[in-house]
Amino acid sequence: MINEIKTIIQNYLNNAKLSCLMVGTVSDEGIKVSDKLTIPNELIRGNLKEFVKPGDKVRLIRNHGGQEFFIVEIIGRPLITMGTTIILSKDGQTYEYKVEDVKL
Repeated sequence: MINEIKTIIQNYLNNAKLSCLMVGTVSDEGIKVSDKLTIPNELIRGNLKEFVKPGDKVRLIRNHGGQEFFIVEIIGRPLITMGTTIILSKDGQTYEYKVEDVKL
């Protein structure tokens, strides 16, 4: 009986779409993760979504079930450290920010 339960659980875990880390390239239609799969923009989430542009390589986390994808990193963007200035563009506007120590 215990072996049957172990087999059922193992089969479930092998077939479940658990969270995983993926790499893809941003396009106008979504994020292309392979030749056959482009994740549509409607399934993409995360604070970085508004800062990516076509051609950017991104790291994504796919949630359990594969119905949402969160952008966690834009690959190749410089590391932001204390004292650096970052420039962000959105909708034709350019914003410049200096990274400073935040005290709570």
